[in-house]
Amino acid sequence: MKTATAKELRNHGSAILKRVRNGDEVVITMRGKSIAVLKPLGELDKPFSPAGFGIWKGRKETADVKRWLDQRREERYHR
Repeated sequence: MKTATAKELRNHGSAILKRVRNGDEVVITMRGKSIAVLKPLGELDKPFSPAGFGIWKGRKETADVKRWLDQRREERYHR
């Protein structure tokens, strides 16, 4: 695993990202302490969980989105 300082990341970001794209993991350090790890997306430890997506799924009042939005807007704007 390779390391790079925060300053090197700022000044040579494209070169560091190229190393990551080639499969290397890069530990970013700041003042001698590890603060982050850059690694290719193909090596994610846990799958992406879109928890925020679908929170309105199954709600009866939003079944017809246009009508629901019109009702919300009607309360604010008198036409």
